[in-house]
Amino acid sequence: MLSAPAGQGVFTLKATEIGGLLVRDIMSEPRMTVSKGETVSDVISRMKKGRVREIPVLEGEKPLGLVSYYSLLSRRNVSLSAKVEHIMIPCPRLEEDMTVIGAAEELVSAGVRGAPVVRNNKMVGFVSRTDMIRVMGEMDELRKRTVGSIMSATPISVTSDEPVRKAQILMKELNEKTLPVIEEENRLVGAIGMTEVMDVVWSPRGSKPPNEIRGDREPADVRVGSVMNRSPVFVSPANRLDKAISTMISKNLSTVFVSEEGKLVGVLSQTDIMELVISLRPQEGVYVQITGLDAEDPEIYEAMYDMIGKSMKRIDKIQSPKVFSVHVSAYHQDGLKSKYSLGARLTTDRRMYYSKASDWQLYRALDTALDMMEKGIKKEHEKQIAARRRRQSL
Repeated sequence: MLSAPAGQGVFTLKATEIGGLLVRDIMSEPRMTVSKGETVSDVISRMKKGRVREIPVLEGEKPLGLVSYYSLLSRRNVSLSAKVEHIMIPCPRLEEDMTVIGAAEELVSAGVRGAPVVRNNKMVGFVSRTDMIRVMGEMDELRKRTVGSIMSATPISVTSDEPVRKAQILMKELNEKTLPVIEEENRLVGAIGMTEVMDVVWSPRGSKPPNEIRGDREPADVRVGSVMNRSPVFVSPANRLDKAISTMISKNLSTVFVSEEGKLVGVLSQTDIMELVISLRPQEGVYVQITGLDAEDPEIYEAMYDMIGKSMKRIDKIQSPKVFSVHVSAYHQDGLKSKYSLGARLTTDRRMYYSKASDWQLYRALDTALDMMEKGIKKEHEKQIAARRRRQSL
């Protein structure tokens, strides 16, 4: 029987070797921290001033958790006078001698952009996803990859005339921090991120700042076009991955859009890159993570692991799976009844695959997402066989 922590697991399949640096080699001084007892108003002002999206919460020198825009927006309402320790989220505590790939697993599994580095229970540094992809961009295994080989080719987007509320819901559902804004014929015209959403729910235009953040409640009726960034950063699917990483670092972005002839064709995020790197780690199995599930019952995770494991073994007959991640969003309706929306991503030894599914039953939604993933891989495999036969017949 599989034994794994809630939210992540490993199934026995093939693996690939990769060397790695240690956390101490890439960690930096934290740009900003807050102390236990400070208020939400204090931390938001500091985040805006420092242009950061997550801040460690300390008690003395001991890290307690993180405050992020996402943790604020995922709540129904947050008083600006609330103490930060009441709204912070748990975060991994990275050790100095941990490998960078191991630390990447911790960040991806926790769904955070960075984490404190501790020594004797005291914070001595900080490691972010940007710190990681900066060194990952130098890896030979990544430099030869193209953006098109790992991007999400079916990106979710919003239009400029849609409400900011819709963008906020999609960000939560997809576990993404930035969305592309498109117009007719999929033309890329802008971007909207957590920072823009935060400006709407915290300080609506034309009014004084409220004494709370509305979070999951209906915000002011503001359209995406009035707050979006009208100069979206994009790369080409033919660009090498190291160029895309350089763009992310120089522009301080967690996501870049992929465009051809002005049209949106994909999205590439730091998480995509980190999952690709995790797939290169030497391990006897495929790394599996489940995020967003508001459940602590180990039987639920065990059942999901079992379904995923069987699917991965079937896929392994066609392509070698390396990393599988699924993000779960639950919409509570009709009392205790919930509808589940799942977004799944699989990194194989060849490329990345994506699928989505929604259902009132969690397991049925997962089964649908896995089935769509398998069908997509089989369809591509059949195309490759047909193309090979055509070449041989010439």
